Amino acid sequence: MWAVLEQVAVAAPQIFLYVVGLLVVMILLSLVVSLHKAEAAERPEIIRALAELMAFWKKR
Repeated sequence: MWAVLEQVAVAAPQIFLYVVGLLVVMILLSLVVSLHKAEAAERPEIIRALAELMAFWKKR
């Protein structure tokens, strides 16, 4: 799998960045949707997970 990703990144870096960006957007949207349908007691855990994800991406 990593070899294929490496070949795609070398051959078409713009497409690779679009795919990675799409993956990030999908993860963020899934957290937003789960936050929207969550009970009040579950919301702090979802918000904490979203904050940890944002902190992870800021480090990179």
